Amino acid sequence: MITDKEMTEYRLLCASLGELHARYLKRKRELRVLLEETAALRRDALLVLAKANRLTRHLTGRQRHITGLNYQLGEIKARINQVGPALFKGGGEEGETLPGICEWQPQKDRSPLDSRRELRQNELLILGMIDGLKKNLLQLDILELRCRELILSVNKALQAFRHEARIIRRKIYPFGVFSLLCRTLRRLLGRSYFSLHDMDDIAALGSITGHVLKIADSPII
Repeated sequence: MITDKEMTEYRLLCASLGELHARYLKRKRELRVLLEETAALRRDALLVLAKANRLTRHLTGRQRHITGLNYQLGEIKARINQVGPALFKGGGEEGETLPGICEWQPQKDRSPLDSRRELRQNELLILGMIDGLKKNLLQLDILELRCRELILSVNKALQAFRHEARIIRRKIYPFGVFSLLCRTLRRLLGRSYFSLHDMDDIAALGSITGHVLKIADSPII
């Protein structure tokens, strides 16, 4: 026969499972928000890169080879819509509901031995679920740390990129709209939009763009 003490211990174990499960669901909701913020930052980074690299559409094939650009403007634009929050699994003991095992009660028509054996089996199942939830919480903690590291890295890289991109643009278009019109006229007259003198600046833009792309594409999990 199952004693009151054994049932009390069983209910306490169930309560521990319930508290841990609630904590897991809360952490999972928080991480989903953080993943969405990370994805939004990645999209913002790609938008900044695409805007700064609009001038690269004027490069000739030979000039692109000289500058060593290994990306196309269209590729950056295409990746903007492909960015989404990373997904993490949520099934079994980490799902939205707990199994009814915590509502178990010994049946009066069963033998004391069978009831006690079933109690022990249920306790083992609950202990297994508790262990699984603890491991999942640890994984969420690691995921959160990785997200925050990535957010910090992307923000720092973007700050440096904006600064360098402004300098490069001022070199290419020193007189603003007038410089842009002059280059457009060059192209209409059959000459290349960029001169060989511009190649170093375009190469520098390509280098810092590649650096930010590498960081923004870093896997979260």
